Amino acid sequence: MANPSGVASLILNRIAYAVNWYNLATVFSLIASEFKQNVSGLGLASAAFYLGIGIFQLPAGILAARIGPRLTAVYGTIIYSVAAVLTGFAGSMVEIIVLRFLVGLGMAFVFAPGIILIVRSLRKGSEGLGVGLYNSAFNSGGVIGLLGWAVLASTVGWRNSLIVGGSIGLATSVLLLVALPKEHKHVDFKINFSDLKLILLDKWLITLSIALLGFGVGNAVLGGFMAYYLESATHLSVGLSGAIASLTLVFAFFVAPFSGRLLDRSGNSKRLIVAAGVLMSLGIGVAALSTVYSAVLAVALVGSAYGAGMTFVFSAARATNKSDQEYETLAVSWVNSISLFGNFIPPLLFSFLVLRFGYSPAWLCIAALTLLLMIPIALKGSKNKE
Repeated sequence: MANPSGVASLILNRIAYAVNWYNLATVFSLIASEFKQNVSGLGLASAAFYLGIGIFQLPAGILAARIGPRLTAVYGTIIYSVAAVLTGFAGSMVEIIVLRFLVGLGMAFVFAPGIILIVRSLRKGSEGLGVGLYNSAFNSGGVIGLLGWAVLASTVGWRNSLIVGGSIGLATSVLLLVALPKEHKHVDFKINFSDLKLILLDKWLITLSIALLGFGVGNAVLGGFMAYYLESATHLSVGLSGAIASLTLVFAFFVAPFSGRLLDRSGNSKRLIVAAGVLMSLGIGVAALSTVYSAVLAVALVGSAYGAGMTFVFSAARATNKSDQEYETLAVSWVNSISLFGNFIPPLLFSFLVLRFGYSPAWLCIAALTLLLMIPIALKGSKNKE
């Protein structure tokens, strides 16, 4: 391992990132009680978050090309952490929605630079493993955010729990500064329009982004709504609901590194992505059976599919421009931006379908949507870009 302390700092930063991604969903029943909200409030907060994280992916890639991924990730961590802390002081649902947009904005500047940094911190030939480890850190942080924050919020209140989450994020920004080597700033770097056009119009990257959107839709809906669904529809406790919802990320945690090593050995990203997409759709569909047991099976299937799918897609995206480090981060950001920007719609759609038709039809619609988004890569030619 080229830089073990750097890898450790990135892992801890990624865990804090995931905690602040998921903890609002876990404590939302407490927020809803205080502000007299229902599932639509969670839908709006989730949509605002995905708008923020989606819109600023491309600017994050451009900034990383100018000042380096290290400082870009640090600045992004500070932004989302401060917004998360301020959420604990919110006086209305509108303020929470605005602050969730800012949390998403900050997180947009963390992910793609983190992918590049962890790959550079490992030895050559372990690129897929690096992406898998980074995704596993996200999944472990998500478990902490869903399960740990359910317990924490029940003990200290939802406001203090969110303040703690943001404070942990701020601490990890310091770790990144200390553990990662300084980079040469390309302040005179200018985006070459012809090179930028090649990235933005690359059919392979666009196809990957659509597949990534499919994984994102499934995870956004299941991860964002499962805890609240179990609390409101099956009347489970906040703690037990958070524990079941967190299983999505437990399975993703174990599957992601294995998936990265599998991709390193096979190299056939297309078939692996399609297989993971089908599994994702199946898992969402199982949730429509509307029992606690089907919910457990659903989170297991979706978690496995998400851990594998994200690793396959981001590894393939990074490899597309691995010969040009200036644009390496931008390629990952571009793929991520399309998927995350599209992710602001599913929470709104799901909450609308629930209010209009109930949970079972809503789960089935999301399952169908996830499967439809896998069609472009399934039809894509077998040429391997890696």
